[in-house]
Amino acid sequence: MWGATGQSKVIYDILQAENVRVVHLFDNNNQTKSFSVEIPLAFGVQGLEIYIKHLALKSIFPKEVDCIAAIGGTHGRARQDITETMKSFGFQPRSVQHKSAIVSSFSKTGNSTQILAGSIISFGAQIGDYSIINSGANIDHDCIIGDRCHVAPQAALAGEVLLENDVFVGTNATILPRIKIGQNSVVGAGSVVTKDVPSNSVVVGNPAKILRKIES
Repeated sequence: MWGATGQSKVIYDILQAENVRVVHLFDNNNQTKSFSVEIPLAFGVQGLEIYIKHLALKSIFPKEVDCIAAIGGTHGRARQDITETMKSFGFQPRSVQHKSAIVSSFSKTGNSTQILAGSIISFGAQIGDYSIINSGANIDHDCIIGDRCHVAPQAALAGEVLLENDVFVGTNATILPRIKIGQNSVVGAGSVVTKDVPSNSVVVGNPAKILRKIES
């Protein structure tokens, strides 16, 4: 598992409940410490290469080991890039879904998604690759969530909302029906979005207004 801070602890908890053993952690920040004395931590691609050699000594191939990039926040691109790096070494990317999440059988979730505790994904919703639906988030019917998005805890998306790629929706934010949030935008915590948001925008408030533009 790549990541050894907040998001990785949440994902670790889900995997433990599934009786999945986390055998190694990786991180790019060499000041980070493992959150468990039982799980070793290495840094960067060099650490990954050393771990592969360790597996070889046990006659284990990377294709026999699942991988996940447990990186939250607005770092969707990093989630994808790191997952693709691990995949290039032969590791098998996986998704996670907390047992308390409610996911409609008529919805669709992409590759390497993270669906956390108490979240709801309703009829006809689509969740893109590398996206996170965080604890208690509500994705109503026919919403479309792009790739590398993150819907933070307790955020609510009403029916037919569209999040383009690389959107972050903050904690407790509300997006009204049939609203489109343009790619690479951020909806501030607690905001109420009542109209479409252009790409590369940060919006805050009730009703949400553009606070600033993001350099693309």
